Amino acid sequence: MYDYSVVLGLLRASAADLLRHALSNEQARIARMTTVRTLRNRALLIAQRLQGMAKARRRAFVEAAIRHL
Repeated sequence: MYDYSVVLGLLRASAADLLRHALSNEQARIARMTTVRTLRNRALLIAQRLQGMAKARRRAFVEAAIRHL
């Protein structure tokens, strides 16, 4: 089951991974794109969209949303 806290944790992990593997000239841009406020808002939006979605589609939706961070 994906709720807000799980989605936020997945987003934070993905953002940290992106920042860790980014080139030095890209790190500032990625840091601006993945602020705490941005990640919270994105997690809230994803959690709200999951409420009306069929259980079979939830996992694919969450994976795609996190991949397109």
